[in-house]
Amino acid sequence: MVSRLTTALCRASVAAALVGGFALAGAATSAADPNTGSASDVNTLAGSLSKGYGLNNCKSQPLTEKGEIAELQCGESPDSSGPAAAQYGLFASGADAAATFANAVKDGTMTACGSDIAQSPGSWSQNGQTGGKLACETHQNLAAVTWTTDSKNLVGQIIGRNGDVNALYQWWRANG
Repeated sequence: MVSRLTTALCRASVAAALVGGFALAGAATSAADPNTGSASDVNTLAGSLSKGYGLNNCKSQPLTEKGEIAELQCGESPDSSGPAAAQYGLFASGADAAATFANAVKDGTMTACGSDIAQSPGSWSQNGQTGGKLACETHQNLAAVTWTTDSKNLVGQIIGRNGDVNALYQWWRANG
């Protein structure tokens, strides 16, 4: 994940914009190869994806980050207001997820996440409980929302179809 995540997703998003859309060839299955994590870890990660994503439209990726045990890269959201691409990583520890998050957001231009988080990165919460870290940014003129779900040792990132960070953040709030 890390900066490779943002770069890969931005390249995919730019390519999608140039050709009017893209699709991943084939679909990921729960039978992961040894370089992409165990089937159990891939299925655990698949159960934590944003609305509209699953093993039918996300593909296992090689594990490259410290402590990463599963990674899924997803194409365009089936929701027309959703992201152009997404990537999710499952980690063996919260410390590994936190380090990956910090590295993933270090090169973007940070911006507010709606009116909820004025300074990015910050923390997000649900039902009064802190859920993890959250960063809203632009990278190569595309909006990106990157977050952790601390209870699951998960790092996720969605890339918008354009530079509208607020619209992407609102989609994440509703579907992430």
